[in-house]
Amino acid sequence: MTDPKSPFDDPQFVLPPGINIRHQAGADLLEQLAPLLAADGIDVDHLSDADPEALNAALVRAVERHNMELSTPVGDQRARAINTLRDLTVALHAENVAEVQNLFGTIGPAATRHRPSSGHLTGITMETLDAIYRDVALHPALHVVEIPQVDPPTKTAAQDILASAAGGQAFRSLDELLTNHGGFEISRAGLYLLAATVEAIAEHQQVPFMTVLHELVPAQALRQPAPGSAPQVPTSQEYLDDFASWLKSQDDVAEMAPKISVIFASMVTDAHHEALDPHDPEDFSDWLLAVLANTDQQYVVTALEIIKHYVQFRLRTDLAPEVWHPAHAKITDMTASHQAPPWDFEQIFATAQRVDAQQRHRAMLQVPIVSGILKVRDWLAAPQAVTESGVPVRADIAQVGAMIGLRVQGVNQESAQPTDGEVVSALDVPELMMWWWTLQELGIITVATGNVELGPAAEEYLGQQHIPAEGAEGIIATYIKVLLIHGLEHAPLEVSSVGHTLGRLLNSLAALPPAHPASPDDFRSQLVQQRSDEYLRSMQTLGLVHLDGRIPQIPAGLQSAVLYGLMMAMDYIDDFMDQNFT
Repeated sequence: MTDPKSPFDDPQFVLPPGINIRHQAGADLLEQLAPLLAADGIDVDHLSDADPEALNAALVRAVERHNMELSTPVGDQRARAINTLRDLTVALHAENVAEVQNLFGTIGPAATRHRPSSGHLTGITMETLDAIYRDVALHPALHVVEIPQVDPPTKTAAQDILASAAGGQAFRSLDELLTNHGGFEISRAGLYLLAATVEAIAEHQQVPFMTVLHELVPAQALRQPAPGSAPQVPTSQEYLDDFASWLKSQDDVAEMAPKISVIFASMVTDAHHEALDPHDPEDFSDWLLAVLANTDQQYVVTALEIIKHYVQFRLRTDLAPEVWHPAHAKITDMTASHQAPPWDFEQIFATAQRVDAQQRHRAMLQVPIVSGILKVRDWLAAPQAVTESGVPVRADIAQVGAMIGLRVQGVNQESAQPTDGEVVSALDVPELMMWWWTLQELGIITVATGNVELGPAAEEYLGQQHIPAEGAEGIIATYIKVLLIHGLEHAPLEVSSVGHTLGRLLNSLAALPPAHPASPDDFRSQLVQQRSDEYLRSMQTLGLVHLDGRIPQIPAGLQSAVLYGLMMAMDYIDDFMDQNFT
């Protein structure tokens, strides 16, 4: 009789019922659990000798301890997690979208020298919320905590966290929360809830936000070097160790991580022999030349791909990733295959044009951003006032929003917590602002000297009973372009988010398979995916796409106009990248 097969040898291995391991990384599962199983007397090299019931019990305990370690940092890792939590909370309170994206983009499954792991950040957030909500003295303020107006999945997750934290059980409930909502959503919702909680306490106590934050989440000091010693700069070996850990957290290269680490370490050693430092972006160009000169031709492509992984690691984990942008642009250009994109634009265009022209025209006229323009003509029979920012004044928000089917209402800043549809400024309504800027770009309206009036091109669009087909197509295309490019200069991840959105829409037009969802533990990819979802939901609000789950479907009569908009956005992005990243 043959020995029973080890459960770890089965790629479909499933843990005992009700037990989940966080950040499961395929082949790394055994490596992660081995030391914990050994503490219970289980030798992973001889699992066939273990009693099945004893093995299952040991697995349950090992997974529980493993999950606890993933969420419970100690020492400097704990200090980094708390300080990062503070930074994110401050950025959320200040509504600094760019800073929130930048911080989230540096957090991955593994802790680094500068940032906590995603698990550590989430664990510290839950611990902090538990501590606040257990404090009886704070209960009067906590009765009025308002969860911010966020996406429905995030709001649901925040409500579940609040329900657990109210009983001081958020950390203990972490496994269930992660199972129900996913790591990224729980971390994001927890941060929004913490910021809202601190704001509620500050308002109740009539003290500044930062005063409450300093008291409840005090900044932590990292271990300091000995007096008189030089500032702590990571050594080459520390960079190599961090890079090796990061590689293991990347699904596409996790299995090859050990080999990549060994090869890269030898490349670093060779660079040092030529007085070059691969960890210094100032030496990057010279190092690349040395690699090209000294590497056997058949291994050059491999060497460049490994360097590309290292540059991506630095971009994801450095406190000042912008210093690596030139290196990233250079290595990306050198490793690009320069193959044609997967989309046949001529075929997409031909398919869209097969739809009867009158059918396309009727479909476009039914889109609110097109039909609403006729209402602009009546509104601007005389010039109307605008704010200093050049947007509709608060009293006009409801009327202008209604032109494109939006139910919004301007309210005073001093009013109570706004309900759904109530906004302080037109700038708080993305769909309205995209349309407003589209009208300006097309010359349908002109904004100047505190007023808005009909623009020089208004007659082309409004001079007939119905907007002509070319005009309707131009409105839709320009709106899509404005929607996709408006935030590129303000947030570091917007280029990736817009690119992801373009890909999803082009896949739909070309009838290609949808993009794969982001890994639940990759905060950067999750954030890109979430922003892309927001773009698509905004388009859905105005009838430009329909969403089947997360898969966009573009009505046949609108495909030509949408394609034009995507092409306009891609042309703009090409110029933007040339000006800012090369």
